[in-house]
Amino acid sequence: MATLSPSHKFSQSHFIVGIGASAGGLQALEAFFANLPPNPGAAFVVVQHLSPNFRSMMVELLQRRTTLPVAAIEDQTTLALDQVYILPVGFRVRLQDQRLILERDRNHHNNYPIDHFFLSLARERGDRTIGILLSGTGRDGTEGLKAISRAGGVALVQSEETAQFGAMPTSPISSGLIDEILSPADLAQAVCDIIRYTSSQTLQSNDNLSNSAILSPQQLTQILDILRTYEDIDFCRYKPGTLQRRIVHRLLLSHATTVEQYICYLQTTPEEVKHLRQDLLIGSTRFFRDPEVWELLRTEVLPALINGLEPDQPLRIWVAACSTGEEAYSMAIAIHEVMKTMHRFHPVKLFATDVDQEALIIASHGHYSQSIRNEVSAEHLEEYFTQDNEGYSIKKLRVSIE
Repeated sequence: MATLSPSHKFSQSHFIVGIGASAGGLQALEAFFANLPPNPGAAFVVVQHLSPNFRSMMVELLQRRTTLPVAAIEDQTTLALDQVYILPVGFRVRLQDQRLILERDRNHHNNYPIDHFFLSLARERGDRTIGILLSGTGRDGTEGLKAISRAGGVALVQSEETAQFGAMPTSPISSGLIDEILSPADLAQAVCDIIRYTSSQTLQSNDNLSNSAILSPQQLTQILDILRTYEDIDFCRYKPGTLQRRIVHRLLLSHATTVEQYICYLQTTPEEVKHLRQDLLIGSTRFFRDPEVWELLRTEVLPALINGLEPDQPLRIWVAACSTGEEAYSMAIAIHEVMKTMHRFHPVKLFATDVDQEALIIASHGHYSQSIRNEVSAEHLEEYFTQDNEGYSIKKLRVSIE
């Protein structure tokens, strides 16, 4: 690739916009990129779920619709600002640091390329990610888009009435984690609004919002009071920066022009209060997160607890803030392994709780995407999970989660 000028160098503060599309996605992609300005201030990665026998002309077709440079992804591509990257047919891509790692898709029917990329975005970039699902069939992208939302990023989908095929963009809507449902042209505007505000950290260069849109401590307290009143949850101990960033995301998506307007909107729109609450409930979890802690639990904490039990006395464990259940099931696996090693089996009651009801629904299903292979050993997958075409389901153990 050519040497980049300083203005095109990509940094950790810049957004990556991941776009997933399948059947009927070309028209939506053309409309999206046609409505972007010349310098939107992000890197754009387009991932299509296509047959490996399909000959894609996406690079050439999109280049006709945008002034941004459009190129096919090559392995180890370093991201550049205001560049569009297209996944070649027959490959998958993941983000590592600021590089795109290309992998040949050897099992096309079982590997979801959009989920694969979106999940890597959530892990690597967190709240500097915008995920978009456009027209398509099937469920590819659903788990990845929800992961982006839970990591603090922005999750957007194309509206069903503007999509040739609405199954893929509408699949994640029931999760309650989608920030906005818009036409391709409006999606482009929403992306630009979010990038413009966040990249500058002030609204001086934003023509759509006045400087009064920066939240004062009094305004932040007022918004938190609304959440506490209507949703019975107190966010006052969250980091102020996180609160400001997520509130401004919702403000921009609501098309309010000042914080005062957004506060009025919250006071009169219960649905927006629920959206803001969900955006602030950022679940950060994975299987066996913090390996040192799990090693301490296995070697010292759990053996000591088990040794202290009377015969047939149950072991009771409470996993608070369990999010989508990964840590709760990790605990169940750890308990099961320690009891096997000690040759001491006791009844186990494992209680997992969270204020996020949508996350608890996912936890109760115990089904996770293919990406957990990056977190769970092959031995654990074999013993504790059942694989299907869409991922892994936890097996029922003698340890039960209630």
